[in-house]
Amino acid sequence: MGLFYKISTKELLEIRNRIVLDVGIPELKKNGFKKSPFSTSWFGRNNLHDFTYELCRLTDSSTLEDIKIDISRGDKWVKVRLNIFKLRPDIRSLDDLNGIDGLQYHLPPNSITELRLRSDDIKGPPLFRFSYFVGHKLKKFYTKQGLSRSVKLLDKNIKADLTNVQYFIKRWHELHQPITTTWTGHQIAETTVALK
Repeated sequence: MGLFYKISTKELLEIRNRIVLDVGIPELKKNGFKKSPFSTSWFGRNNLHDFTYELCRLTDSSTLEDIKIDISRGDKWVKVRLNIFKLRPDIRSLDDLNGIDGLQYHLPPNSITELRLRSDDIKGPPLFRFSYFVGHKLKKFYTKQGLSRSVKLLDKNIKADLTNVQYFIKRWHELHQPITTTWTGHQIAETTVALK
């Protein structure tokens, strides 16, 4: 018998997935995000037996706000990534994207502007912001009670961040400009006409 409390990799995966399902996705839905309509999007267990959830929201200005949540076996993170695109031609509804291949949205050069919540958006040195830096990760634990505390902290951080997702969208706009793409995610070169 070991000195420290241990649980399996599968149990750690299921704990993080349950937090996302119980807290994260409902908060995103309250903020107007919906399951991604693309044919290539995941919403649940993926082909690696991990979990991936892809959600998006459309603004009035034909801007697609895309959130991808990855929960991988073998680590303790819930990785939440945000990216924003300007779609051309203009789009009226997410339903217009039903069945379209959306893989291009998650490949370079489009993925260069992804912002990982509580990781890529940190301003200044994170030395004194431990809870912020721990973010979406199950902290180390050595007892059953320690695991329970770690789960509660992750639950709290996921809920707070996805309730206040608008903060991260604002932060994304401070760091990046939306890439203009076709509905399938292929970049459209912005042409500028020089005034004479």
